[in-house]
Amino acid sequence: MKNIWIIIFLGSLLFSSCKKDSKDAYEVEKVFPNSEEVFNDFKKAIVNGQSVWKGTLKPKSGKVYSLYINLTAKGVVSMMADLSPESGSVPKTAKFFLRSEKTNAVISFSEGTYLDSIYVKKGRDVIAADTSYSFSYKKGDTIMLVGNRYGDELKLSTANVQERNDFNAGELGKSLQSVSQFFYNKPFYSVITASGYAVQFAVNQVNRSVIASYVDKNQVQSTSADFAYGINKIQFKKPIRLGNKWVYELFFDPLKKVFYLEDGAERISFTGSNMPVIPLHLFMGNGFPSELSIPSPFYITQLPGWSESYYYAWAIATSELNYSPYQGFLLVTDFDFSDKNKVMNFNIYFDISGTLYKGTFPFSYTKTTDGTYKFKMLPLDLQNPAHANADVIKTYVEILVRIVENHRFKLDYYDTPNGLLGQFISQDDPDMYFTGVIGSMVNP
Repeated sequence: MKNIWIIIFLGSLLFSSCKKDSKDAYEVEKVFPNSEEVFNDFKKAIVNGQSVWKGTLKPKSGKVYSLYINLTAKGVVSMMADLSPESGSVPKTAKFFLRSEKTNAVISFSEGTYLDSIYVKKGRDVIAADTSYSFSYKKGDTIMLVGNRYGDELKLSTANVQERNDFNAGELGKSLQSVSQFFYNKPFYSVITASGYAVQFAVNQVNRSVIASYVDKNQVQSTSADFAYGINKIQFKKPIRLGNKWVYELFFDPLKKVFYLEDGAERISFTGSNMPVIPLHLFMGNGFPSELSIPSPFYITQLPGWSESYYYAWAIATSELNYSPYQGFLLVTDFDFSDKNKVMNFNIYFDISGTLYKGTFPFSYTKTTDGTYKFKMLPLDLQNPAHANADVIKTYVEILVRIVENHRFKLDYYDTPNGLLGQFISQDDPDMYFTGVIGSMVNP
């Protein structure tokens, strides 16, 4: 049994007045009045030894990445990136070139840097990170650049002495490994903010994204953002909102092995657990999938957390369908919730002569604030193929359908060594309870 991670991506698309093909060059707006001055400032920084930069790369069509860039007066660039522990510890060396082009000053990097390893696939196209950038503006010790092909945004900030020492010692790679290990220890992490919100964090390190969820007025509020690894922190591409607070980054204490959120002057540590702090009945369809699947204990796998009464009901339905004229095999049932319509489809998947069929019994439902469900069967629409299939097998699986209709159920988490399950617990009969896999086992 595998733990199911569902990540919801919330984003916004910025449309320009005229659409460009991704293969076309990105036309950089000439936003500064004196590009020569900006060019000379940057060149002067190199001559004076201010050539070590912290970089934040935001590809136009990708995620966000941290870079460490060392430029020499001889046109050599040494770069590290937060792609892996190795890329954060072992620099790649290549050439860079400075030139003044029309009204823009331009810096270009040759092949051989970690920029070559940053790309996104769109259909058959592979869009790599920009390797040539025009200066946009300079403010203090920060220089903003815009990619000349795709419009990637690269922000360079001068690294101080401590940061240089940390980068040169491979601290970015070490930090990336420590942070990754921290989030692998437990499947769920949460914090209680100073304003009283219990916030659930789901960190997807493969997709470099995080989803933060909390309950406000009995509704789940979720916000997500891509992130880059820094030294002992992760930085969001866009800030995430927790109540009335905007959060830009999260921090890691390498000595205490604790991840934490800064809320004003308060440091709030993350708590790891096997189960979310947000109740399952609120999370279904709002962070978790809207389905809960029950596999056959006879043909697929027997889940823990079943009462004898429910196991017996499955045995009866299995036998009835198997010895029916159709000689069918009962494989999976699932509860598919639509919170918006307050409809739950009780789907039954069965096999006849090697063909998989789906029969759907629709139910309306009510739910109390503490998450107690009451289901009421709706009429079958025989024009609907899934409803028609349900009509064919209703006599043989009636015992399972009646359990849904005749009980008030609470939903809760059920922890196992192999992952998290959902559990239905009857509020009318203490001997009626069962577990299921969170998500669909038939339609991935």
